[in-house]
Amino acid sequence: MYDIAIVGGGPAGLAAVVTAGVRNKKIVLFDAGDFGLSLRKTALIKNYLGLPNISGNALMDSFLTQAESFKPMIVKHKVLSIMPMEPGFMLAAAENVYEAKSVILALGTSHSHQLPGETAFLGRGVSYCATCDGSFYKGKKIAVIATLPSAKADIEFLGELCSEVTVMLTYKLTEPFAHSNIKVIQARPKAITGDAKAKAVVTDQGTLEEDGIFIFRETDPVSNLLPTLVMEGNSIKVDQHMNTNIPGIFAAGDCTGTPWQISRACGQGQEAVLSAVSYVDKL
Repeated sequence: MYDIAIVGGGPAGLAAVVTAGVRNKKIVLFDAGDFGLSLRKTALIKNYLGLPNISGNALMDSFLTQAESFKPMIVKHKVLSIMPMEPGFMLAAAENVYEAKSVILALGTSHSHQLPGETAFLGRGVSYCATCDGSFYKGKKIAVIATLPSAKADIEFLGELCSEVTVMLTYKLTEPFAHSNIKVIQARPKAITGDAKAKAVVTDQGTLEEDGIFIFRETDPVSNLLPTLVMEGNSIKVDQHMNTNIPGIFAAGDCTGTPWQISRACGQGQEAVLSAVSYVDKL
């Protein structure tokens, strides 16, 4: 049982790790990307106090080095669902289940939009988890939509199971896939269609008839994690101390709304973890 589970390894999540470490709490950190993947793509940051003219990659490396010095348990998988238990919460990731007394959601903001039909067919031909659902498609044809480079391992795994894997990427592939049945196409997905289950991906270059569709992105819809979480539009609703409507669940950073600024995310990460520390101490 961890004291605090931090979901997301961007500026808010890593700021939370540092303060939780200072307060001697047992931490588990989940990040399926490259720790601040969106920020790492920024060539030059000019408005971060004390570190002018620094690249996003260098800034995130600095944040990560400091956070790792507190030796959190790092899980490089997405959290697929969060379930309340007594006491605390159960967090299900692709390869294991974890327990924590409190949770900080530092999910960032997704720059990719849900496809029409995606939510309707989730669990009925659409999946976000290769480890969980890959075996259902052994020997079958599937499509993969991926927005983050770390999805490569999952795609290779699906290549071992499936007869044919058609991949649509939003990033440049640096090295080819090992399995010859994995084919990358230059098409943009537009919608997912089907009847009782998903059967096809509509793209800007035609329709792909598939037995299953896997989607790998840095941030999935928050409603998939915690259906009872109160939202304001696409943002998690929080009070000034980063409390959500669920006791023991806190949120920080870009997932709580604009302005999307690094300093704000770091400050909210610290505020959220102090609230979590207080919550855990009362338990």
